[in-house]
Amino acid sequence: MASKTPPSERLAEWLGHQRWFATKTRRIESVTIMDVLPLASAAIAIAGVGLGGGAVDRYVVALGRGARAAAVEITDGFDDPLFCRALLNVIGDGQRVDGESGALEGVRTAAFPASLAPGLAARRIGGEQSNTSVVFGDVAIMKTFRRLADGINPEAEMTRFLTEHARFAHAPRLFGQLEYRRRDGSTATLAVVQELVPGARDGWEWLLDELRAGRAALDAIGRLGEVTGRLHQALAGGADHPDFAPEPITDADLRAWDAAVRDQVERAHTALGDSRGGLRVPDLIEALAGLRGVQKTRHHGDLHFGQTLRRADGDWMIIDFEGEPLRPLAERRRKHTPLRDVAGIVRSLAYAAASAQPAGGEAWLDRWQRDAVDAFLSGYRAVTIGARFTPTNETAFRRALAVFEIEKAAYEIVYEANNRPDWIAIPKRGLVSAAERLGLRWSGAA
Repeated sequence: MASKTPPSERLAEWLGHQRWFATKTRRIESVTIMDVLPLASAAIAIAGVGLGGGAVDRYVVALGRGARAAAVEITDGFDDPLFCRALLNVIGDGQRVDGESGALEGVRTAAFPASLAPGLAARRIGGEQSNTSVVFGDVAIMKTFRRLADGINPEAEMTRFLTEHARFAHAPRLFGQLEYRRRDGSTATLAVVQELVPGARDGWEWLLDELRAGRAALDAIGRLGEVTGRLHQALAGGADHPDFAPEPITDADLRAWDAAVRDQVERAHTALGDSRGGLRVPDLIEALAGLRGVQKTRHHGDLHFGQTLRRADGDWMIIDFEGEPLRPLAERRRKHTPLRDVAGIVRSLAYAAASAQPAGGEAWLDRWQRDAVDAFLSGYRAVTIGARFTPTNETAFRRALAVFEIEKAAYEIVYEANNRPDWIAIPKRGLVSAAERLGLRWSGAA
């Protein structure tokens, strides 16, 4: 196997420079090729990356033909349309590709196109952090999960459910997935292929353009609230599907969620270097009490405007159901209150207000943010009246939502402290605002 792959030192250097490599802050101690699966003009290599501290992460590396010789530069197979089309065919035809330690198996859904044009154009798209995406004509998009984790990826599981069971019209249909199965019986989702939504725009970029043009877009934001509510109704409709069947929220759930939020706030304090001041969070179970007996369900898990598409007809699509990529698969698949998704959009509106610079200035944006949150929540509540996954009482709904806004804002503080410290004031303001709605105060600057 060593003769087919680049030397580990050169591969380690190459890996460290890839956008999708998740642990750039840790030293790569070793790279071991665990399996090689040849396909067309390249080969899929499963690389075990040893990190400082003894951890080993597995990555999917597509080695171009030249990359497997020791004397030449490493080339990424996903830049080669021939290889990408071959990978698509593995899924579409239900093929199996054998390696030395495992096999790739394509699994298609009934939604896979009956026929694809020969020589369909394949184009890799940029800008992604943890995945690699390739667009095929105006028909399909394939997303490869570069960091491999045993178990089914929520992106495949959720979109299969929405495609085949719920027939949800506001998420791209799943055409199929690619599984890596090891000889020991373990399975990991390597890639998914989904419907491409032609003419759609990134929802985040669309919203910023609206704000910069001085347009409040409140009707569109209210419509996204409705679509989000419909998504949660669809995900709550799996009573005959164990992985999607709603379950009642118990006291144990409330205690676990209370602890998780307070832990996240402590992480935010640490990120801020805030040892004495900051938000001291008491028991939040009282604020969550309105959720007791309400249903917990599967939910998106990382919902914000960047996970939406604005269709050419003016409606919305929701995308990217894998959850937060750095969290373990089991945690991402766990049932929770869908109010976490609602909090994600509320926080995203705050980021939009801070990022746009319309002619109306800061006062206009402050007013817009309040109006936008009200529009989204009004749309969401209008379509979830009577739903068993949200409190019927408005005060209970708002208090529980504020708890998960605190959780999300605290998570954002940690992220910004590590990546964009100049932005840290945005989530800090959000945390203070949500805390004040629960009668909590931040000791120190707001």
